[in-house]
Amino acid sequence: MSNDPLAQALADRRAWQAVNRREEERRALQVRAACPEIAQLMDERRAGIFLGIRQALDGVTPGDLPDRTQAINDRIDALLVEHGFAKDYLDPIYNCPLCRDTGFVGEGRKSFCSCVRSASLSAFGLDEASFETYDDTVYPDTQLSGLTMTQRAYMREIRRICEEYADQVPRARTQNLFLTGSSGLGKTFLLRAIARRTAARGVLTRLYTANDLLNRIRADYFSRELTPESDLYTAQLLLIDDLGTEPMWENITVEQLFALVDTRLSRGLNTVISTNLSPVEVHGRYTERIASRLFDKRACQALRLLGADVRKRA
Repeated sequence: MSNDPLAQALADRRAWQAVNRREEERRALQVRAACPEIAQLMDERRAGIFLGIRQALDGVTPGDLPDRTQAINDRIDALLVEHGFAKDYLDPIYNCPLCRDTGFVGEGRKSFCSCVRSASLSAFGLDEASFETYDDTVYPDTQLSGLTMTQRAYMREIRRICEEYADQVPRARTQNLFLTGSSGLGKTFLLRAIARRTAARGVLTRLYTANDLLNRIRADYFSRELTPESDLYTAQLLLIDDLGTEPMWENITVEQLFALVDTRLSRGLNTVISTNLSPVEVHGRYTERIASRLFDKRACQALRLLGADVRKRA
């Protein structure tokens, strides 16, 4: 599957078109063999369509051609029923009647069809993670150490910031988000909720675990497909989950991660990263060059998730 769920969804619809055209051709041959009169009428209708096109190009008024075409259609429908076929047996076949398998809807400026948006979300595996299903009651309503608010209230504010960001990408007030905190605080859920919201809005969104991302970078690096025009460098939003769990390959991990982060910063593209590492651990693992980019307050808002691991609650 393509790493771009929207591109994959559109490719799937092109594949649908090919399959459906073959089925349409099979049905047409079946009907022609069953009823020679329908075959004759279909040929007459096709000739009329070509005539209409030529007349339109020559600026000629079509005359009674539309009425004759409608009469042919009505006769074909009647003959289909007489020979045991459904009235619409020869109609075009579409998996999605809204976009007719093009993936786009609307007049003038097109937008993604709902079938494409739904498919891209499923490709992400985001059917469960969303801001709508975010349940802050899983967090204890007890005061956080050193703060004047409870963990539940604190996480409710974190959710608000993440949702606002997702609604504003690619023109968010903050270019990047960096989510830190120990395991079991909901970082992955928030990351996926952001991806779900932006993908549903038509934003070109890519979501990777850090491990999958580095495997992708390593493969592209050795195949010489990792260039500044690679999709990793051009997606409007790139989300990297669980930074710090990826392998540290010499001359690849740190160097390519720096190139990726630095290029996306300079191009004004949005990036969201989650990690269990503390800022000090990020500095130690990735060097000052990368840490300075990740924690640049001019372009990045760091969100530190606090409190108890909700997965350990009884």
